[in-house]
Amino acid sequence: MSLIPEQYRKSGKIVREVKPLVESAVKPGTRFLEVCDLVRKEVEGRGGMLAFPTGIGVNEVTAHYAPQEGDESVFAEKDLVKVDFGVHVDGYVADTSVTVTLNPEFDLLLEATQRALDAAIATVRREWRTGEIGRVIHGEAARFGFKTIENLTGHTLDRYTVHAGKSIPNIYMAHMQDLKKGDVFAIEPFLTLGNAAGYVVDAASQTIFSIVARKKTGDSKLDAFAEGVWAERKTLPFTPRWYIGEFGKENVAEMVRKLVTKRVLRAYPTLVEASGSPVAQFEHTMALDEEGLVVLT
Repeated sequence: MSLIPEQYRKSGKIVREVKPLVESAVKPGTRFLEVCDLVRKEVEGRGGMLAFPTGIGVNEVTAHYAPQEGDESVFAEKDLVKVDFGVHVDGYVADTSVTVTLNPEFDLLLEATQRALDAAIATVRREWRTGEIGRVIHGEAARFGFKTIENLTGHTLDRYTVHAGKSIPNIYMAHMQDLKKGDVFAIEPFLTLGNAAGYVVDAASQTIFSIVARKKTGDSKLDAFAEGVWAERKTLPFTPRWYIGEFGKENVAEMVRKLVTKRVLRAYPTLVEASGSPVAQFEHTMALDEEGLVVLT
């Protein structure tokens, strides 16, 4: 009998089908929002839902940037583009990311990042200590002359929870929690240049949020908005762009700001590489089932 709910496998199947469409959509002149809209359309058309807002990370922008309504940004020919997206079926999440570039300057960086992920997956087949997985990722990056991003990690997943408690580092770390049978988790190496800082910092922009407390604020409009988000998302992240059609751009921005202040919502700042160096990322979601490791995405 499988330890892994069937919904995880369905989410992973949708990811596998959508991923090549995403890779082919990233090209010079394409708007960021076009890719986000494509992901949503293709995921929902296959019976899934977005587990979190599709993230677009260009060059040093590493994670947690979701373009908003009216964003006219387009991919340029020399960009290094990361697309991070996730699917859930009944709250069971499959998380993935791809990096795409037409710039041959980044070919080796992409190869090293993919090899780091492959080496990590091979390690999990025999070794469940997360610190040792991080050691392998870091070693593979160093072999090619690159650095890993030391303050970003992979993570376990749970129902309606993208980050479920255990971390899988991209460097060796002692005294980490081990993986175990039944765990579903994402491994996501982030690699950057050898002379880069090798860590990310918060940028000013905040485009992704999630509910962290269900409590009344005393403002009926805020409470109704928060309850509506909860009914649709539970604790899964969202982006204000999704609610503009119903509430209007300025109203949504103001409600989100107030709910963050009242600690009903958590904001996820955009993360950028500290020295401004480009970052590549690849990610798979997998599970330790009775028969061993199952790569879901």
